[in-house]
Amino acid sequence: MTEIQQATEPSPAGIDPATLTREQLRGWNCALCGRSSPDRLLGTVTIARGATHTTYEVRGCAPSCAETATGPAAEMEWRVALEHAAGCLTCRIPGAGCETGEQLLHAYEVAARQSRSGSLG
Repeated sequence: MTEIQQATEPSPAGIDPATLTREQLRGWNCALCGRSSPDRLLGTVTIARGATHTTYEVRGCAPSCAETATGPAAEMEWRVALEHAAGCLTCRIPGAGCETGEQLLHAYEVAARQSRSGSLG
């Protein structure tokens, strides 16, 4: 956003209108993650350029990309769990209950939750 361009309304979902691309403002890309083909309306942002005020409908992924996105720590935990499961005969048997596999899956779930909530520890 340039000096003459400023948001005139609070934005939905904590979105900073200054960071939105043309594609995000037009509703072509998710306003949260930038992926194409967003599925749901998040709300509107109004941007002032001099005397001209333009209101844009911003869209997001469905389900919310904020709910499904995970950080690098969670992705690493997921990879470790998958690599274990691929080589573990117990993990391949439904209901067998591999203790190591369960621990690795739990570590992934914790890391994904922390990533989604923004916590680091």
